[in-house]
Amino acid sequence: MNLKNVLPTNRVWIWRAGILALVIVCAYWIGHVCGVASANPFLLSRDTSYDLINPTVISNTNKHFIINFLDLKKELSEIQKRQKSKTFIYFNYLSNSAWVGLDEKELFHAASTIKVPLAMAVLKAVEEDKFSLDDSYALQSFDLDKNFGPLYQAGEDTQVTVGELVRFMLQQSDNTAMFALLEILSRIGINNPFDDVYMEMGWELPVLGELPNYEKINLKTLSNMFLALYNATYINVEHSQLVLDHLAQSPFNDKIVSGVPKGVVVAHKIGVAVPNHTYSDCGIVYAPSRHYLLCVGTVDMDEEDASEFMARVSKSVYDFVINH
Repeated sequence: MNLKNVLPTNRVWIWRAGILALVIVCAYWIGHVCGVASANPFLLSRDTSYDLINPTVISNTNKHFIINFLDLKKELSEIQKRQKSKTFIYFNYLSNSAWVGLDEKELFHAASTIKVPLAMAVLKAVEEDKFSLDDSYALQSFDLDKNFGPLYQAGEDTQVTVGELVRFMLQQSDNTAMFALLEILSRIGINNPFDDVYMEMGWELPVLGELPNYEKINLKTLSNMFLALYNATYINVEHSQLVLDHLAQSPFNDKIVSGVPKGVVVAHKIGVAVPNHTYSDCGIVYAPSRHYLLCVGTVDMDEEDASEFMARVSKSVYDFVINH
């Protein structure tokens, strides 16, 4: 028998040994990756317990990019031009921070939008161990305000936790809860809780010697607060999620929310200043795989017309984003 016809040549043995080594290496790395993934599930999937936070903060989820918003800017400009009253629009596509702004730096009455930075200040104090969300507070007579929200009906001396006050203020835009939280902060020495938040959000410093006035705001600064929550850059992920979750449960659905399909989550805050004829709505729209921020404001327009204008802007933005 000719052994050359039976035994493999040296070249064949080398080739087979190489294949075997490659299989062993691949098996090792597959096992290693699976082991790491089981220890750190963020490597393969995002944690849905923080579903309102920027996915890239807590995972490696891929983004959907849109790079050209010129047509959207033209469309929004046409909508704005048809209004006789003053209006403001600011849009930010959160996957790449591309934005469209129309008079977004003009000041208007902040109204209840100021409750967002107040909540951020309260939770920052919680993170600094100055008090807990579970701490209780007895409502004072000077806290009670029936102009907005139902909490005033509970009456003086009613015990409410700090966490419940934050929820009432954000979900119901409750004035009593706001005044109670301001009182709580003053009791620990924080008499102007807005200073730090606004400075972090890029608010321009007043003239030397003048006290800051937070009664007015612009859409750019307001949008920065939502960006800070979405990216969890001012307060931690848990508290940023808490704020956005409360805002997503707001019952005020006649402005930005009415411009998007039912079921799309919108974490937003309205501002209503009836005496000033000023209305605003700002928040994050969680369109499928296309999260974006939208802030809209009007001056010298009645609320019904303002709501219709905001809904029209919201629908135009949603349609553009979801179709690109």
